[in-house]
Amino acid sequence: MTAEFSIAIIDEDSAAREALQSSLKMYADAITVAGTVEHATRETSLSKGVPNVVFLGVGTVEKGIRDIRAITARFPRASVIACSAEKSVEGFMALMRAGAVEYLLRPIAPEELDQSMRKVGRLLFPVAPQATPAGEIIVVYNPIGGMGTTTIAVNLAAALAEDGAKVAMVDLNLEAGDVSTFLNVNPAYTLSSVTSNMERLDAEFLMGVMTRHSSGPYILTEPLEVDEAVSITPEQVQRVLELLRGIFSYVVVDAVGLLAGCNTSILSNANLILFTTTLSLPALKHTKRYIAAMEARGLGSDRVKLVINRYLPRADIQLKDAEKVLGIPVFQAIPNEYGDVVASINKGIPVIKLLPKSPVSRAIKGLAERVRR
Repeated sequence: MTAEFSIAIIDEDSAAREALQSSLKMYADAITVAGTVEHATRETSLSKGVPNVVFLGVGTVEKGIRDIRAITARFPRASVIACSAEKSVEGFMALMRAGAVEYLLRPIAPEELDQSMRKVGRLLFPVAPQATPAGEIIVVYNPIGGMGTTTIAVNLAAALAEDGAKVAMVDLNLEAGDVSTFLNVNPAYTLSSVTSNMERLDAEFLMGVMTRHSSGPYILTEPLEVDEAVSITPEQVQRVLELLRGIFSYVVVDAVGLLAGCNTSILSNANLILFTTTLSLPALKHTKRYIAAMEARGLGSDRVKLVINRYLPRADIQLKDAEKVLGIPVFQAIPNEYGDVVASINKGIPVIKLLPKSPVSRAIKGLAERVRR
């Protein structure tokens, strides 16, 4: 951020005003503070300058809506960033409809503030668009579940983010997703927050509802309620994936279920499908059936790669046996280190971050290297 713009802070809470002003000091070379006041209606208090950006403290949604309308009426070119402890999707949407360009949940995390500052910077001082390559969608998939797709997905996303790549982790196991549990996040917004607002959906809106995890990826979690999951359509999934591909270098998707409905959109949009299974007879039986069905749908070995999870070198069935039965090579084997995986799940931290020297971590990093190629 090099372009300078002016900022006003409007908040009845003096401590919140001071805290935000202190946080903004890191942008001192890019901003000036036009003023800090208690109420949006105090016109004389902001007469020292016309702000480009207004941080508005919101107590109640109703008053926040009135304040946003008053601010945008007086400063039509100003971008309003609403700051509130209100977590409801309805409250968030009402403030955005009133004219806020961004919404920050209190307490404001430094990375969320930085993201908002960069967003308003782009709005105020747009640059000529540059062609950027589309990101890759990597689907970690198994039709019946219980094969460890979530473990592999969250760790792969974290591994891909380690070199600075912008990575999304999306839980599209719509009715039984576990990404939020595995990463110990309780986001204010989920996938259903997106699909219930398709008429407003764009890249800025999508980024506004995603949560940045400490391991690196931006997270879009599964719907909270089963009824919300059932209402999501393949067309909605298609649109969300298209937008994510344009924002992120890698979009890692956790998916489980039949080759129908939303999974059709998920798999058809994938650059790479990591079919995850184990070396047991029932698992290999299902894998063989589904790989054949996927190939019949045009999803061949150029996109479908075999990942063996919970691999034991001395098991009765070996990797070469699986390759012979399935007719495709093993792309990556993930060793069976049950204790390491359970510890990471219980702490909400990917194995590659919690136990970087674990055999599982080394295997996941190897998988990430193959994906990058």
